Amino acid sequence: MAGRPEGGEWRELTRVQWFQAVCFALCFLAFMLAEAAVNARAAALLCPESVTVVYALGLVCTALGFLSFPLLRRLVSGERGRKCAVILAGALCVASATLFLATRRVEAFLPGAALCLLTCGHLGGCAYYNHAMAFQGSALMGRVTGMGMALAVLLQFLVQSAIPLDAIFLVSVVASILLVAILVSRAPRDWVLDDPLPYSAAHGELRGTSRILLLSVALMSLVSGLIDGVITSFDSVGAFDAYQGVRLFYALGLAAAGWAADLRGRRLLPLATVCFILLSSVSTALLSTPAGYFAGVALMYVYSGFYVIFLTVLFCDFAPRTSRPELWAGLGRVVRSLAVAAVVPPVPWLYDAWGSTVLTVTSCLLSVAVLLVLLPWIIRGGREEQTLSPEQALEGYCLSCGLTPRESEVLQKLLESEDSLQAISSDLAISLRMVQRYVTSIYEKTGAKSRMGLHQRYTQHMLDNR
Repeated sequence: MAGRPEGGEWRELTRVQWFQAVCFALCFLAFMLAEAAVNARAAALLCPESVTVVYALGLVCTALGFLSFPLLRRLVSGERGRKCAVILAGALCVASATLFLATRRVEAFLPGAALCLLTCGHLGGCAYYNHAMAFQGSALMGRVTGMGMALAVLLQFLVQSAIPLDAIFLVSVVASILLVAILVSRAPRDWVLDDPLPYSAAHGELRGTSRILLLSVALMSLVSGLIDGVITSFDSVGAFDAYQGVRLFYALGLAAAGWAADLRGRRLLPLATVCFILLSSVSTALLSTPAGYFAGVALMYVYSGFYVIFLTVLFCDFAPRTSRPELWAGLGRVVRSLAVAAVVPPVPWLYDAWGSTVLTVTSCLLSVAVLLVLLPWIIRGGREEQTLSPEQALEGYCLSCGLTPRESEVLQKLLESEDSLQAISSDLAISLRMVQRYVTSIYEKTGAKSRMGLHQRYTQHMLDNR
């Protein structure tokens, strides 16, 4: 859970966090350009009607790429091997992108595009994991994420208007790969996961949170897929350009959702997302006329901004509190890709056969289902909090600062005893070197400079939250 926003927090962002924010935004740009380039080449080499199928298959490849990142981390334990794997994925991404952009043969285009999106997903999994670890506990994660993604959309709009898509796509892929390679070479915060204590062992309620996150994103993705299928189909046949000025509403939605995510400890974002999904559910009814199409797509893009920030920030916020953060950080994107891929192919046919009525009714029903899933979370977020026990107060402080389970144990020892670090290491059965690392991380996350400063920070937190 994010800490309380305070003045001057922007100045407290570390160099690693700024670097990670730029890397994350550039990877998001490369991913959007990859999808656009694959769809454009599919329309040229195959036929416009095939674009929705190629788009759906590409989403499956992206999801598999995201899943390959935690799988590879499980198979390769050494940091050097993991770094080499990321660099290899980047090299394959550039090679496959060059292949599918240069070839005029369908049998070369399809595997090249699939491999490109697969490796893009792998690099995306790396970027999401590092984003979650670099910004864990930060009160600025939502705003940094939302503004970075919004700037990526604006940059996409500007460069696609002036530079050929193929050229800017390759440049963005190479640049993002270089940034990811530099980022993983530093392995930010990776060591804090050594000797972890899974939160699920002590916080059974997180299992319920994980179910809510997964189910809500799946339902939101079905709503998004219904509209996305129609827009992709119209764009592929040239009936409407989805990358014209209306796409700027996507940037608006991302930026607004990013700011909402940091308010009231992440509790406002689900409510705002539900409101926009209910509005966007009727947007399919507006697609039959040019003016209505613009309004419907604009509304869909604003909702998409809130929906994307929801599945990005909440999963990145949740990931460090699990025993598999490298999986959970990008799991929202995996669910999104698979759910949209299942819906997009038949949508154009349904739209042509029955018009917008069926899609609108289905979208409304799915929106109500999202509301029902998130309603307990929304109600719980607005409920007046009860008086906390000392244990609950300490637990809340640890979560607000983004401390890992083992860091929370070390913090408790630092606050409740005068034991030396050597005594703490013996009591917790971990090495002195690891305790020193945990203490350094605790100081960094809480802003304290010493053990006395740590006591002062915790006392002030208790006074501010009485």
